Amino acid sequence: MNIAYVAENMLRKVTLSIDEVEANDILAEDIFSEYRLLVKKDLVLTERIIAFLKLRKAEELSVYVPTDSVRIVHDVSVRHYEDVFAPLMGEKDEVDAYQETVSSLFKTTLENVLHELRYGQILKSNQDTAYLRGIFEKILEKKHRYELLMRLKEWDEYSFVHSFDVFVLGTIFARYLGLTDIETLARGYLFHDIGKVFIPQEILNLKRKLSEDEFEMVKTHTTKGYELLIEKGEEDIAYLARDHHERFAGQGYPSQLCKDDICEGVQLLQIVDVYSAMTSKRVYHSGYAATDALAVLYRDRHLYNEQFMHKFVECLGIYPVNSVVQLSDNRSAQVELVYDLFPTIPKVKLLDEQISMILPLNYKVKIAKMIDYRANSFEEIFNLFIEQLIRCDENSIRVYFNKLIDHLHPKEIILKIFLPAFRILRLLTKEIQIDMTKYRHSIDILKKLLEEQLDVLYKDYQHEKTIILVVETSLRENFFIKLVQSILYIDKIVPLFINPDDDLRITQLMEHCNVNVAYIIEEELTVDMKVCPLGEGTLLYYSLTDIEELLNSLVGMNMKRFSFEEKMQERLFASLKT
Repeated sequence: MNIAYVAENMLRKVTLSIDEVEANDILAEDIFSEYRLLVKKDLVLTERIIAFLKLRKAEELSVYVPTDSVRIVHDVSVRHYEDVFAPLMGEKDEVDAYQETVSSLFKTTLENVLHELRYGQILKSNQDTAYLRGIFEKILEKKHRYELLMRLKEWDEYSFVHSFDVFVLGTIFARYLGLTDIETLARGYLFHDIGKVFIPQEILNLKRKLSEDEFEMVKTHTTKGYELLIEKGEEDIAYLARDHHERFAGQGYPSQLCKDDICEGVQLLQIVDVYSAMTSKRVYHSGYAATDALAVLYRDRHLYNEQFMHKFVECLGIYPVNSVVQLSDNRSAQVELVYDLFPTIPKVKLLDEQISMILPLNYKVKIAKMIDYRANSFEEIFNLFIEQLIRCDENSIRVYFNKLIDHLHPKEIILKIFLPAFRILRLLTKEIQIDMTKYRHSIDILKKLLEEQLDVLYKDYQHEKTIILVVETSLRENFFIKLVQSILYIDKIVPLFINPDDDLRITQLMEHCNVNVAYIIEEELTVDMKVCPLGEGTLLYYSLTDIEELLNSLVGMNMKRFSFEEKMQERLFASLKT
């Protein structure tokens, strides 16, 4: 909370018993329970949150209250994370310096990753945390492993924290599944990303999506990690570093293994690794909510062990929207809504009775197990995107847009989202189902999203070629011109715009860029010939209708295997033949 705000509003930080806090009080400190962060500071309390905290045995809360409040206040107590872990630490004077260093590393790193909103029921007891700490300390009894882990930490802090997070989630999940030799798996999970030490830091720390060349370099961390672990005498876990990005049906890397070639320890790691990466905070994104990350995993369920995914959801106790579940009273239900602050206590619809209910805070009725997941198809999400686009609800539009673009090739974003959305809006306008004011607003929002994609594309790709587009300045804001510009960027081509009123300047620019073709795009063609010589080069003429038809013809093609410039020329010369 901003100190100036507190002073201005005459608030004071005090510690109250849980029975003395009231709705609308503002939390002044994070709240921990059994080593887990329950809620963050600055949260405005509600009656439901207070009831939830009472169930979690919270006894005192630090809150901001008016300085003239008549409620009983106590001295503010300073909460140290070391105190929270005191039961696990034992007598310090009995622990040597190295062991103390390892224990400190465990508890401070656990503090960074452990939050109920993403861990759910995992590490719900002191015994679970002590079990995990024991494995961690046993792994690092050999100092070469500690040195290897510190090498990763010093090279890339995020990769280290992510590796620790995967170790925590993976180890507890492996025990939940009843897998054998858990300590060996735990060690492999801790070092699964060790190959990242060979990836340049400037690539690991990029605040944007990787280019294809950069991604190819990042992919080498699997084989390099495997080789490093072999070199360090960790042959029994090296395969986990090599194979954690493999996917069923040969859709992963580096070896395109199929289901039968991937052992259970790796199949578990694949799920946990993706979940950790999606829910973790990075410099360039705040991380998915647990339910959204699980929904993405279920959308791609064909790539993973689906039974393991069901069990992982049960282990977390966080069920994504659209989960079909069995309740503890044997009724079947579908999860309708997951609350941000109460991810393990969702709203469900009882399937037999077709009525909705919020599961009680006291867990008197809770979800017992996962039955199935009813994923929304791309088409269903696209329809919701269009619905919100018509309503001009920009926040909802962005939510559905982000779901649509996830894992799409950049060209697919253009051809499967922007182009169809524009055509639907235009069709609705022609049929007078939406008015022109709304239509223009919807198009403005769509253009805004496209401009943002253009900005990302411009930053993402190293341009290898130039193309000259002869287009009137007033026409350059046209939606189809923007789509063409986007696809050219994806093909690593820089489009240079020039006005059509000066043949000499066009010729000079063509010579300067070392190209022999320039593309003239007009709203309606004003020439009889579509191919005209100009000096040593050629002018190719297109109308906006030509461009729109060309874009439509590309839908459904393999996005990575065609050049848009080649398609422009092919279509023009094919039309001349006919």
